[in-house]
Amino acid sequence: MVEFNSQDDKFTVTTRLFNYINDLPLEKQFILFKQLVKDSVTTELLKLIIDMTEEEKAGLLEQLGEVPYEDEPIRTVNLDDDELFMRGNPRKICLIAARCTIEDRSFKSYIIDISSVGAFIESNDRFPIGQKITIALKLPNYHETMQLKGRIARSGSRGIGVKFYDLTPVQQDLIQKYIAS
Repeated sequence: MVEFNSQDDKFTVTTRLFNYINDLPLEKQFILFKQLVKDSVTTELLKLIIDMTEEEKAGLLEQLGEVPYEDEPIRTVNLDDDELFMRGNPRKICLIAARCTIEDRSFKSYIIDISSVGAFIESNDRFPIGQKITIALKLPNYHETMQLKGRIARSGSRGIGVKFYDLTPVQQDLIQKYIAS
């Protein structure tokens, strides 16, 4: 069993796991997921459904009415129009400290993954979809603090999905270089 001497050691191991899993082919990610949840795949799916907004649940219900027949290729379920756009861009699993400001509220958290168009931020709180957010962070490949503007595209029990807007060309370039590293 691995012993941790500090909080930094725990984050280093977590980051390594995130990167390893991110690099696995999708099929192997599904196999790993099934191994981790064992016989509780249904329970995990139900937990995800509980975290959805009512609109997302309605969209899922509509899409489940269109379940493909065995002869048709399997399609993935898309619950959020913005997600398709965001998932079409390369993402990097990470653990980047961030200070988030939403209206007059500010809190510290971690960015769990980032792309050139958005990020997922850990949060135990829920926030309204469309709410503006400012994120202050330092990318590992850049020494200065960046201020990124975004809107909340998703909000669930595990965190918030943010879609960036008004990024400068320098910010876009830095994020893309970090993702490629």
